Amino acid sequence: MYMSTRRLRKSSNDDGAVLVEFALVVSLFFLLVFGMIDFGLAINAKTQMTNAGREGARLATVDVNADVEARVRDVASNLDQAKLSVTVVCQEPDDSPCDGPGFPPGDLNHASTGDSVIVTVDYIYDPITPLSNFIGGGGGITLRSVTEMRVE
Repeated sequence: MYMSTRRLRKSSNDDGAVLVEFALVVSLFFLLVFGMIDFGLAINAKTQMTNAGREGARLATVDVNADVEARVRDVASNLDQAKLSVTVVCQEPDDSPCDGPGFPPGDLNHASTGDSVIVTVDYIYDPITPLSNFIGGGGGITLRSVTEMRVE
C-alpha cells in the first residue's frame, strides 16, 4: 500500500475566512445559549407570579379583610418589587363589581359568599440578552397572571 508523506496545508488566505466563520458561529451560539437562559428566567418569574396570585386569592377567599397585596408580595419576594403590581377586585356572580355603601366598586371589603376575588399580578421582566431590543420589546417584557377564586 502506498502512503503519501506529503502534508496538506491550508493556504494563508483561508485563515481570515476561518476567523470570520468562527466569529459568526460563536456569536450565534452565545445568543442561543443566553436566549435559553432568558427564556428560563422568564418562565421562572411567570411561575412565581402565578403562585403568588394563587396564594393571595386563596387568602382573600378565606379572610376578605386580609392584606392580599402584602401576601402576594411576600410570596413573590424573589422578584423585583418595584416592577411588580398587584390588583385585587371583587366581582359578583353576574360579573358586576361588588359594591356597597362607603366602598368603591370592586372593593374586597364588600365581598360576600359566592362572589369572586380576582387577583391580577403584573411584572415587567428585563431580559439579560438584547434580543428583545431587536424585536421591538425595548423596555422589558410585561408578564401577567390572573387568578379568580370564589369567596367561601
